[in-house]
Amino acid sequence: MAGIRHAPAEPRRSDYGRFEYTLRDERLQTIVAQQRFLSLDLLADFADPELRPAIDEPKEASNTKKKRGGKRDDIGWPLDRKKRLHAITELVRRWEKKQGYVETWKPWEHECAWVRMNAAGLLNLGLPWSEIPFPDQRKRLLTSSHAYQVNKRRLALARGSANAPKHEWICERAILYNQLKQDPEMIRAHRPDGVLLVKADGFFPFKVSDPTSEKIPLKAGQHIAIEVELNRKKFARIGEGILPSLLRNYDYAWYFCGNQEVYDTLIAARRDYLQTNAERKRIRILLLEEKLAEEEDDE
Repeated sequence: MAGIRHAPAEPRRSDYGRFEYTLRDERLQTIVAQQRFLSLDLLADFADPELRPAIDEPKEASNTKKKRGGKRDDIGWPLDRKKRLHAITELVRRWEKKQGYVETWKPWEHECAWVRMNAAGLLNLGLPWSEIPFPDQRKRLLTSSHAYQVNKRRLALARGSANAPKHEWICERAILYNQLKQDPEMIRAHRPDGVLLVKADGFFPFKVSDPTSEKIPLKAGQHIAIEVELNRKKFARIGEGILPSLLRNYDYAWYFCGNQEVYDTLIAARRDYLQTNAERKRIRILLLEEKLAEEEDDE
């Protein structure tokens, strides 16, 4: 109508209205699906193409104002912790609000939000797994929880921690699915928290006497079961059930222990229940600390 002036439209980003699905979306959503639930701080680290750890940039650097709008293909994944968390939050918001593939939950005000894949997201990825809702008990989603520590260990191993060779991660969900596919009525073997399918030859150190470590060779195609133990299990259950099951089904097993009590229990079970040194050398036992402890001399 003549005489009526309209306010100019707000400037919009160059990608406004576009819901492209990228290779990065595919890769990161697959990791979320594999791990059931993933906190955004760890997902933000997985998003870095080189898996670089986040850092805290100096305040003056992090406050530098960037030009808004336009394509930003020349800007790599941020290193600064706050910028990285902001970037992954925006990415996950697109997955949730525009694609409808995920659900997020922030169970604790002082910690990061978590993300999971819903049924539509699993279908989009072509994964035959059932949707798993967030747990009723919010304590299962803490940085001290088993879920978080398994995710953190997967990330550390991908970076080469603990002499991890180049590998492919096989998640616990895939292990369970394959077991049920083979025989739904079978008495299922013990399922580790994940498995490394070795893609290149390597080795890991095994301490046999102070200060000597033997190099245990790894060959492409071998499987390493990964276990994250935060709480002490019954001694007999470890020695009579879990360790023999791991030895039957995997070439090696690496245990990462949450505290010294768990570590000492596993060391003793390996010593007392396994019959030969060759068997004992297939079970590697470490602490979860950043500076990993070597195995005790239990031979």
